[in-house]
Amino acid sequence: MWAGLCGLLLCVCGQSSSSGERPFNGPYVGAQLNRVAFPIGGIGAGMFCLEGTGAISHVSVRHRMEFFHEPTVFAALCVLDAEGGAPVARVLEGPIPDWKYFGAAGTGNGGTGTTYGFPRFRQAEFVARFPFATVQLADQALPVAVTITGWSPFTPPDPDPSSLPVGALEYQFRNTSDRSVRAVFSFNARNFMCADGNWGNSSIGSVEGGFVLYAGKGPQRDRSGAFAVFVPDEPTVVDHCWFRGGWWDALTIAWNNVAQGTPVDNPPVDSNAPGASLAVPLQLAPGQEKTIRLLASWYVPASSLRFGNRASGPAFRQAPSRGTAQNGQQPVAGFLGRGLVNTFDPDGDASQGSLTSPAFRIDKRYLHFLVGGGSDLQTRVELRVGDEDEVVQSVAGRDREQLEWTSFDLARWQGQEARIGIVDRSSSGWGHILADHFVLSDEPLAALRTGSGNAITAEPQRVVLLQDFEGDDYGDWVAEPQPAACCCATGACEIPESYTPWYSTQYQTVAEVARHWRNSYAELRQRSEVFRDAFFDSTLPPEVLEAVAANLTIIKSPTVLRQQDGRLWCFEGCGDDSGCCPGSCTHVWNYAQALCHLFPSLERSLRQTEYHESQDEQGRQAFRANLPIAKGGGAFDAADGQLGGIMKAYREWRISGDDQWLSAYWPLIKKSLNYMIAKFDPRHTGLLEEDHHNTYDINYFGPDGHCGSFYLGALQAAVAMGTATGDDVTTYQQLLDKGKQRMLSELFNGEYFIQIVQKEGLDRNFVPTNPAYQSDAYRRTAELVNEQGPKYQYGTGCLSDGVLGLWMAAVCGIDEPILPVPEVRSHLLAVHRYNLKRDLSAHANPQRPTFAMGDDGGLLLCSWPRGGKPLLPFVYSDEVWTGIEYQVAAHLCMLGCVEEGLDIVRTCRLRYDGVRRNPFNEYECGHWYARAMSSYALLQGLTGARYDAVTKTLHVRSQVGDFRSFLCTETGFGTVELRGGEVLLQVRSGTIPVEKWEVVAAP
Repeated sequence: MWAGLCGLLLCVCGQSSSSGERPFNGPYVGAQLNRVAFPIGGIGAGMFCLEGTGAISHVSVRHRMEFFHEPTVFAALCVLDAEGGAPVARVLEGPIPDWKYFGAAGTGNGGTGTTYGFPRFRQAEFVARFPFATVQLADQALPVAVTITGWSPFTPPDPDPSSLPVGALEYQFRNTSDRSVRAVFSFNARNFMCADGNWGNSSIGSVEGGFVLYAGKGPQRDRSGAFAVFVPDEPTVVDHCWFRGGWWDALTIAWNNVAQGTPVDNPPVDSNAPGASLAVPLQLAPGQEKTIRLLASWYVPASSLRFGNRASGPAFRQAPSRGTAQNGQQPVAGFLGRGLVNTFDPDGDASQGSLTSPAFRIDKRYLHFLVGGGSDLQTRVELRVGDEDEVVQSVAGRDREQLEWTSFDLARWQGQEARIGIVDRSSSGWGHILADHFVLSDEPLAALRTGSGNAITAEPQRVVLLQDFEGDDYGDWVAEPQPAACCCATGACEIPESYTPWYSTQYQTVAEVARHWRNSYAELRQRSEVFRDAFFDSTLPPEVLEAVAANLTIIKSPTVLRQQDGRLWCFEGCGDDSGCCPGSCTHVWNYAQALCHLFPSLERSLRQTEYHESQDEQGRQAFRANLPIAKGGGAFDAADGQLGGIMKAYREWRISGDDQWLSAYWPLIKKSLNYMIAKFDPRHTGLLEEDHHNTYDINYFGPDGHCGSFYLGALQAAVAMGTATGDDVTTYQQLLDKGKQRMLSELFNGEYFIQIVQKEGLDRNFVPTNPAYQSDAYRRTAELVNEQGPKYQYGTGCLSDGVLGLWMAAVCGIDEPILPVPEVRSHLLAVHRYNLKRDLSAHANPQRPTFAMGDDGGLLLCSWPRGGKPLLPFVYSDEVWTGIEYQVAAHLCMLGCVEEGLDIVRTCRLRYDGVRRNPFNEYECGHWYARAMSSYALLQGLTGARYDAVTKTLHVRSQVGDFRSFLCTETGFGTVELRGGEVLLQVRSGTIPVEKWEVVAAP
């Protein structure tokens, strides 16, 4: 078996991308350089990109993506005694890609402000070995070959050196002639930190061996943002202030200096400096090499970034509301008199709290009152009975600002003492409650109504008024005190008003950052090289290494932020000029498997936020966290995200080996799972039936394989964690057993797992669309949509994510198969058979086509090979997402279907060949999209290599015979090798204490 499979892999290793032009993991040349842009920077610290030509672009150091920010910045070399005697100067870049001639921003006006018009090298080649990238430049006109190496620190599992706002470009020059060469290297930059182009408001300062671009001027200019560029240990000449003038005067004179090889020594000025240059003279003997290290560091200590609905201020201030809040609230109507409870007023949905009535004796049949606002029971009116304040009835609004009458029947509690609670525990959309006019009566509401609207009788013999909120305060109703805000589990830190980067708590100025970068450069380079060499010292197929390494660049992109206390907070991806989809979205980051292994402490910081700030007292998690991290959250609960978090908590325990961490988190994990059960499986069927939100931005109605597999995975993880902590997990085990049986008997159609769309019989049935809203021609269409049930389901479809939760369970270290392997394998092979398209030219995609279209190949999210496609299926069904391609591929490999898995990987990476798309920017809803880090699971999928720190066991379950592959743990990294049935571990950094080896033969 192994010989045949190894022969297959040898064939795979030789396969090329781009129709045979480029081997996977090989160099990019010619048109393949078009879109190459390799991120350089720190985790949560910003970045710039080294393009395939050697150019610098995507400069994004202000805590947001600036995708088209390609400032006037260039390195150059002037050979003073070139053949013929005249100086010859070249920008240290290859040819400009064709698309920049016409199509890039500003090209309609001739490319003003670019360096495109300067002479440059005629040939370029790009090779990436993350975190390093190398550009080779050649030009027959110069007797010098050039190699540019760009990199930034990457030191797993230590996050702090990897989070520095720094980068480096090393320019190596080799004299290819048989005579001595004199030359001048220079680096030249407009002050791109001056965002508005008003040089009078900015300045350029000095740093040893270079210059600093400041956004502001004066003593506090570091606070406005700064970018330092310098060359250590070389005699450097610095021009701190380019020629001032109109039109293109400054750049013209700067280029003249470059072209003549005449460095200008020009001291800093207080303001009005358009740009700066540094220059280093060189002399190279025949065959001699010389490397100039250009170091960059930046410092932007403040931002205006703020996301979510932070619980700020009590929901119940001293006085009732007088109607509609003056902060964008829709008109409030239906209340009686002049006052009501309105927790949107004055701070919007962010405020939280509760208001409790004094005790009263139940001696009437009904409690009638007006209610409105959000429909989630996080915002509610509740009746509490007895000494224990047991909540016996509760009601929420209907996502309307119109108050409506509702009634509690009090017959069961006659003679008992009760209190009314008005509760607001939500900071999400519609996270507020409206309430008014609480009365007791023995008559039903219909008998009390008078006239039109909400008016009722006020006759004292018929109604007892408890509260009408007409006063200037709440009277004897008591508002709970607002808890002090905290931004960490201990509650010990103050929350800033907007995002503050972690690095600004470590350094006070850009000079401090530069000094540290200069002093630690050699050490950090060596540590980063050790990682690179260990990762690429692998026998795994090159398409796998390329896919995994290319997506590690996401960690260095503005998709990831690291706030003042060191915790991560992430977007899903990045738009062109800002982050996209905020809040460390739980169901997107479910897929990302790189951080948890490379930087486990940072991954655990995401769990800290989920189970503390984002989880409320009932166990509901907002699937988008606030920024700065604080109580509340920017969205409702998502079933796949919250259930995935339970499996990730199990994973973090096994990776860290920290039993105390598990003991501290288990009560919170248990509360989270209990909430999921109560809301989505209230009848304890073993599957999620009530409408549940998921990563496709829609709600499923009825049981499905996609989220159902998450439920089973979470239950399995909870059984393991609960058992380890000595808790009773009987209920979880019973639900798990029921769910397994239902998945197989009801959702498996003999080939793949499906969804049963449930139109009725739920606690929250779907609301049909209104045919009358349509024009005459489409009313019947709307009726047909309603006949099919809720919109945006997948029903009988073959969903690529159809058993995603089982993949999550496996990569999280749950070794025991939750469902039988043959059925799961059958589903995945059906996905490969039906959803993988070699050419999408005939595929209709009305959604977001540019992820994959035309002659691209790709794995569709869903297909309906047996028919039954809804008129309006879930909203992304016809798209292709790399994060799903990789999880399916990894899962196939885990189950022995290696060729099918690699087939998907190759098809995906062929799209990212540099010609059309950047190989280092797999995008979905934005650039550098987090879901693509599911690619990291390919390592485990092929080798089964996993370290369990709880038992100190190294697991190996190879699907490729003998192998050597990278392994990273909480305490160190290295390579694990399987050779002739024997496992060899070579630790390259740190330690990996192994007490037990478990090698399982592949099925």
